[in-house]
Amino acid sequence: MLRDSLEELARIKEPEARSRLIRALVAEYARSEDHEPTEIEKELFCKIVLSVFEQLDRGARYELVVRLAKTDRITSELADRLAQEDFELSEPVIESSPMVSAKALEYLARHGSDRHKLAVAHRPGLSEEIIDTLIARGQRPVVHTLLANENAPISIRAILALLIFANTEAEVLGGLARRALNDQDFRSTLTMVIDNDCPLAPPPLKRALENDDLERLAKNVSESTGVDEIEIDGHVYSRHEASVQIASGELSFDSMLLTLFEQKRVDAAVWLISRKVNLESDVVLDTFRSDSDAAVMMLMLRTGINDTTYRDFLKARCNWLERSTRNIHDLARRYKLEFQKRNYAQPDAAKMPV
Repeated sequence: MLRDSLEELARIKEPEARSRLIRALVAEYARSEDHEPTEIEKELFCKIVLSVFEQLDRGARYELVVRLAKTDRITSELADRLAQEDFELSEPVIESSPMVSAKALEYLARHGSDRHKLAVAHRPGLSEEIIDTLIARGQRPVVHTLLANENAPISIRAILALLIFANTEAEVLGGLARRALNDQDFRSTLTMVIDNDCPLAPPPLKRALENDDLERLAKNVSESTGVDEIEIDGHVYSRHEASVQIASGELSFDSMLLTLFEQKRVDAAVWLISRKVNLESDVVLDTFRSDSDAAVMMLMLRTGINDTTYRDFLKARCNWLERSTRNIHDLARRYKLEFQKRNYAQPDAAKMPV
């Protein structure tokens, strides 16, 4: 029967007739539960569908999604093609298909709409790289979904970004508390970050972890819906989503630093740098306060930041120390030349990976 359908499909030229036959073929292929298709059969079926895909009407494409999107009976090539359809058709594929490729998911995390990013955030088994991208580029519903998705691994750098958000956003603060309540691995990692004297940790979260009182913190935040501002242990948090975004939409070390510079969080920037170069925060701070531009440059070369980030760092340093910005252009040029001369990545000897 299947073979006869394929032969008929090969003879038909009219798009409407092909769409009808593809719908029938998909139904037959999906219905054959007593026979698991071989890899050759799967490849043949998907190649045929892809060869006429542009001629298929919406009904035929819908049939593909409804019957096969959540199965492993299609190839990654066909799953990726279905993920490019309009959102109403692609959502089940993006959210549930085990066959969508990591490359397609990464593209959606970077360039998809907010709805596409949200669908990706619901998936189990996401890589830390894709999650980092979603946190850096997604709107807050995406962040909340990832925190609620216990099958989504949260990297240390993602935790640092979430702590930045949690300093002004009650919902993220509550989401961190709820995830730590339900996910022991996440709680251990969060505790490790905070135990490293991270200045980004909101005091209520730090106390809740120390006193094993996360449930109260999560409950206090969730019950405050509709209030413009809420107060937790003397700290006021805005109910509105803050305009905090990670610079350039990446969770790289450079972008984290740029974000902290923009927020004038010198303490947090010093802490982040000290972990990157494996020095005490006081040593980094004393170096930044010194009059030795060469010492500052040598320290920052160890972090591996690019010359653009270094220029922004110099601006932030001058503003912090109330010094002239007259030499920034020359200092950034010297840094760029030295960076290019070295032309290799410094080993990351940090106490804690960032």
